[in-house]
Amino acid sequence: MNSPATPCPEPNTSPCGTGLIARARNRFWLAPMAGITHTPFRQLMDEMDAGVLISELVSTKGLRYASGKTRQMIQVHAAPGTLVGIQLFGEGAEDYIAVADQVAEAGAHFIDINLGCPVKKVIKKGCGAALMRDPAHLEKFLTHIRKHIPLPLTVKMRTGWNHRELTVRECVRAAENAGCEWVAIHGRTREQSYSGWADWDLIAEVKSAAAIPIIGNGDLRSASKAVELLETTGVDAVMIGRGALRNPWIFRQCTAENSGGKELANHLLRRYYDLLAPYFDNRLKTMFLRKMAMWLAFGYPGAAAFRRDVFQLATAHAVLETTDAFFDSVAHIPQPVFDDSEAFMMGGHG
Repeated sequence: MNSPATPCPEPNTSPCGTGLIARARNRFWLAPMAGITHTPFRQLMDEMDAGVLISELVSTKGLRYASGKTRQMIQVHAAPGTLVGIQLFGEGAEDYIAVADQVAEAGAHFIDINLGCPVKKVIKKGCGAALMRDPAHLEKFLTHIRKHIPLPLTVKMRTGWNHRELTVRECVRAAENAGCEWVAIHGRTREQSYSGWADWDLIAEVKSAAAIPIIGNGDLRSASKAVELLETTGVDAVMIGRGALRNPWIFRQCTAENSGGKELANHLLRRYYDLLAPYFDNRLKTMFLRKMAMWLAFGYPGAAAFRRDVFQLATAHAVLETTDAFFDSVAHIPQPVFDDSEAFMMGGHG
């Protein structure tokens, strides 16, 4: 094995090293989240200075067999300010190879393979976290794909199938030997799903022995926690999921470029609406706007009643009018802290 990578510099600088990771804007990245990190949301987080942007989970079969909905999922917004990756899942290496040109033509900078999804309909096909159960096969699988696609390859994995089957070390080595650019590790097992706590000690241990860049992920609910774990674990970057839903300004806060942003909630929602408009019909625009409004309202007095009211609104314009009134009414209140004890989006996002 190669010697471990040289430690990175200060946390608010670009990642160290060579290759794809050196092109990242900074070391605080947007985690892929199913049903959330579609093209407009990625563009919004690009404007919030996320270091790298990764799509929601996309089916190779859907792309291969010309699903219009699936093709829309891989679109990359114009002139991104940093790297944009498309996360794919599929059981056959040939499926990844067959759709790689589509992903490249859409404007993506890299392909990310999901090795961590715990959902039954994904793992029963041998995809997601199931691929971590046989590291030797995984290495052959990734090597074959890497040799036959035009884009750099990365992977996102868990720590293993369960606590008795922690294969993360072997799977990281497989990715390294296959020529992947980096490995992102969500510090939970497949059995944990999104319960319990991410094991950052294990992530740090894996990083200390790895030559390939390691990206840490899990339970990063505040900028201070993200910076702390970046510094103490030695990882090359961190991925933020749910923390960015409650606080979209978190990436700027991590790099000390913005200490707050709560007062801009109305502006953010209106910008999100503008970005949604070219991609979705009124029903979906309204649905996505409702979701973001509710995420931003968490923790404020009256948030429960606000969520109830917003759910009953039929148009995006009605949502915007209601959110204007709500956030004006709480403008004098400090932005709520996203406490570790809070259950938020525990069904599988980030």
